[in-house]
Amino acid sequence: MKVAVIGGGVSGLGSAYVLAREDGIKEVVLFEKEESFFGGHGKTMRLEGVDLDIGFIVFNVGSLLDGEDQLG
Repeated sequence: MKVAVIGGGVSGLGSAYVLAREDGIKEVVLFEKEESFFGGHGKTMRLEGVDLDIGFIVFNVGSLLDGEDQLG
């Protein structure tokens, strides 16, 4: 079975990861309209030559980094 996940935010990435590990699912395609891979509230903006990460203010940093390591 092929599965499409709409949205590359934390929920979309997590869903795609879990689905890709399920038996019987041959392909998971993730669609995200933004250029950044975290979509949703995770953004990086440039201000006076400095990259600033914004968003994810409600997440536990350790858990987020563990998830990022697993997702690649």
